[in-house]
Amino acid sequence: MAKNKREIDLKVKQEELESTAARLFLTLGYDGTSMSRIARELGVAPNTLYWYYPSKDELLVAVLNRQMSATLARLPGIAGLPLKDKMAWALQAFEQSRELVTTVHARLEQSAVIREWHDQFHHFVEAAVIHTLEAEGVAPARAAMVATVGTFLVEGLLAHPHSEAQREAILQWFAVSALPD
Repeated sequence: MAKNKREIDLKVKQEELESTAARLFLTLGYDGTSMSRIARELGVAPNTLYWYYPSKDELLVAVLNRQMSATLARLPGIAGLPLKDKMAWALQAFEQSRELVTTVHARLEQSAVIREWHDQFHHFVEAAVIHTLEAEGVAPARAAMVATVGTFLVEGLLAHPHSEAQREAILQWFAVSALPD
């Protein structure tokens, strides 16, 4: 019985820690948020955080995974939408974490754990897009190429300012270009 309680306590603490870290990362920025600040918000000693996460980068990865899980839970709701609308949905979901996307790209060269997460994220997204495109009748080789372009398109739209009209035009172009005639 004690083991279960410890597991529950661990999950509750991790949820609280990740939620607090996400809020601070999004409001103060990754660089503006120290582990000491997170600990202060939680009312614990800073070294307590390191019992759960060996580094701030590992905490960031946990935050990213939590956000991805929440996004994936909503994925079945868009299954029947056209490709353009699916891409718009993905952009909207990721825009809520735009600051974290920027942080991931900025830290790729400094952090192996973030680089590994980023590579796995790309692989996962590209596999999902390939699956979607193949279901629409796109040949596997073309689907793989289009999935890579789609991933870069989403990252580009997240990283660079653009108008709603530009976004709409880009997503329309992608949807028309991606699917077979």
